[in-house]
Parts: sequence; structure tokens; C-alpha cells
Amino acid sequence: MFGIDIYSLIPVLILAVSPSLIWLFFYLKEDLHPEPRYWLFIIFVMGIALAPLVIFLEMILNKWGSSAMILLIAPLVEETAKYGVVHLALTKNPVLDEPVDGMIYVIVAALGFAAIENVFAIFSFIPIGSPGYLGATFNFMTMRFISAVALHGLASGIAGYYFAKFYFIEKKPILILKGLFFATVFHGIYNFLIIRKEQTFSLILTGITLGAAAILVIYLFNRLKHYKTYQQIDTIAE
Repeated sequence: MFGIDIYSLIPVLILAVSPSLIWLFFYLKEDLHPEPRYWLFIIFVMGIALAPLVIFLEMILNKWGSSAMILLIAPLVEETAKYGVVHLALTKNPVLDEPVDGMIYVIVAALGFAAIENVFAIFSFIPIGSPGYLGATFNFMTMRFISAVALHGLASGIAGYYFAKFYFIEKKPILILKGLFFATVFHGIYNFLIIRKEQTFSLILTGITLGAAAILVIYLFNRLKHYKTYQQIDTIAE
């Protein structure tokens, strides 16, 4: 990044963050009772701050082997970290006052994570300041919008659903483990498909997988909307 003109950097950063903000706008429409912008911003920024730490941890764990890293370790670390941010920041926080909030906030953390991941990806693959770099960045971010960024939101939506069930409906820790398991499996399948050599066939399968996950997440949102409780389960028990 050193030696790059600031006027070249600003539009690149805007393009890097835009996919996450677009998906965020879409997901927030699923919440019938909008969340405080302050907390949405805090969780989004926490997701951003999380990314460098996760990348550093993944570099340490990379000694386990490339295949295990891509298919299991990296997905598990990332999904646990994205969920963990929300658990640490919002458990027992009155801002969580309806089941859908559980999914919303985990997704927000994931989209913050994806935003900074986009920045790293741009600087890894595109020579900033070279002729046509803005067009290349736009095309690159368009692909990530429908692939990697979508993946993060959908995987965390699955984990967030089980967090919501744990927080509002059944105080069973196994629900958290189930959410992280299914999110990790989905993330691992995505990683497996994108590294396959049969590019055309893999892209088709990736699209089908993401599409199926999107339908599932919408279904899970609708399931949570049917629960009438707007209090934490501990409060109800008291």
C-alpha cells in the first residue's frame, strides 16, 4: 500500500466495502423492528477489526496442511470468530429483544469481516494505480459480491439462527455447536468448490449451493418471525 496515491486508494476502499453494505441493506429489510444504528455500526466495525486477527491465526494454523486449512480449519475459525463477536458484545444486552435480532447481528459481523477481507483481496490481486485498475476492481468486487461476500452472510445467517434459538427459545448450548457446525460445513463446501480445477462445472455447483443456502436463510428468518417472544429466555424464566 506504500507509495499508492491517496486518490487512487479512496475509490478502491469504497468499492471494497460496497458489497457488504448492499447485502446489509438487504438483510436489514428482514427485521420488522429495525435495530439501533449505533449497535449495527459497532458490530460491523468489530467484524472489520476481527479479520486481521483471524488471518493471523490462520497463518499460524496453516502448518496443518493446505487442504485441511482451506476445507476445515479456516471455515471453523472464521465462523466461530464471527459468532463470538456477537456473543461477547450482545449477550444479556437489551438490544437483543426479538429472535430475528440473533440472525441480524451475526450477519452484520460477517459482512464487516467480508469488507476488510475484500480490501486484502484487492491488494493481493489488483495493481492499484495501474491503467484500468478501477474497472478491474469493480469487476472483481462484483464477483465477490455474489460469491465470497454472499457466502459470509449466508453462513453466519445459519449460525445466527441457532444463536437466536439458544438465546430466546431453548437454553441448550448444543444449539450453538449445531449452528457453528452447519455454518462451517457450508463454508467448507464452498471453499472446496472454488478450488476445483473443473472451473465451469464448479461455478455452476457453487451457484446452486449459494442459491440453496439463500433459500434456507430466508426460510430461517421466516421461522424466527413466528416466535412471539420479545424477551430473553432468562427474563421469561424469572
